[in-house]
Amino acid sequence: MLNLFKENRNFRNFLLYQGFKGIGSGIFAIFMMWVVHSQYQNPFYTGVAGFMFAAPNVVGFIAGPYVDRHNKVWLIRAMCLVQLLVVGLLLVNTYAFGAWVLFLVILVFQIANMISIPAETAYLPTIVDSGDLIKANASIRISATITGLVIGVFLYLSMARGTEFSIAYAVNAAVLFLGLVFAVLMKSAVAQKPEEKDTRNYLAELKAGLVYVRSDALAHLVLVFIFSGILGHMAHVNLPMFAEIHSGEASGYIILSVIGLLGGLIGSYIARAIGAKYELSKIFTAGFLLMGIIRIIFIYVIQDSFTRSIWILALYVGLGAAIGIFFQSLQQKLLPEKIIGRVSTILTSLFSVAAALGSLLGGVMGSLLPNVDTVFIIQGVSYIVISLFMFLSVRIRKLPKISEVVPMGTE
Repeated sequence: MLNLFKENRNFRNFLLYQGFKGIGSGIFAIFMMWVVHSQYQNPFYTGVAGFMFAAPNVVGFIAGPYVDRHNKVWLIRAMCLVQLLVVGLLLVNTYAFGAWVLFLVILVFQIANMISIPAETAYLPTIVDSGDLIKANASIRISATITGLVIGVFLYLSMARGTEFSIAYAVNAAVLFLGLVFAVLMKSAVAQKPEEKDTRNYLAELKAGLVYVRSDALAHLVLVFIFSGILGHMAHVNLPMFAEIHSGEASGYIILSVIGLLGGLIGSYIARAIGAKYELSKIFTAGFLLMGIIRIIFIYVIQDSFTRSIWILALYVGLGAAIGIFFQSLQQKLLPEKIIGRVSTILTSLFSVAAALGSLLGGVMGSLLPNVDTVFIIQGVSYIVISLFMFLSVRIRKLPKISEVVPMGTE
């Protein structure tokens, strides 16, 4: 990992950009949800906020051909600037905005993510070797996690002292600015030649991307992540209320969110430790099974001890992060470089439909159910069912080790 950082200047700048930009996006997501919760104390409103986070990516597939055709670095820079300006708007006065203005701010921020995330996914394979993708993705997660923990502790201490939300957005803006600085330092790995540009129309390019999405094991994995996305966002929009009930204070939500970042560090370690040893089929199946069991244990432990439950949550999030790293690395290794952008946006759209649906369902369930814990128990049980589906899927059982994955079209 250190050699990759030292010897590859493009990766070094990309890693630092990803760290700061990822933390900026994380702070934005945490505090926008918390502002909505603190002002309205209603899971339905946090459900709408969660829907707004997901809504732009529902149509994200339309950006895929655009991302594939254009310079990834310039797209990354432009979208980071847009997000910086949006967060700067919040510094004016967070509490001066009504609910629908806050929702609109979330919408604009996420539209920028809709373009920048597939550009980042497509950019990485152009600057690192195929064999280094797991290492590179894990390094990005570690960088973001360490930085995020430091910032998360700072924000928690600030809020514990009664600091206004403006301090969170000031830090958010500063972090995004640093991300923009490193984005400016990034360079395109290879200039695209005019004759290499795809001359097909938009619909033809989207259809070409769908062919890959529907192929072999990837199709079944997409179904798994759609379903798990619905469940995950059902729980996520209820997290502020859940944390406040079990911790006895508003800051409990910040604690659980920061622990989520720690879980990302654990996930990076897990991915690097087992990446070369086990088949992806076993990693995905066992990962979801363990996540389901641990999620249920977490719900029962937090009722007796909020402190002990934190470590269980860290392991749960760590497993989820490891699964995410393997899935992203599989895409980057399985797909031809020229198609990664559009496939990434198609997948983002599908997962965002799940996120939007899950957010709305979670908001309704949180308002109607007498006990918010039930939402999280349903999530845990469903993950066990997902694991069973993966075990029975012939396509998923055929997945080899990540090092043995062969790019589509080269068999």
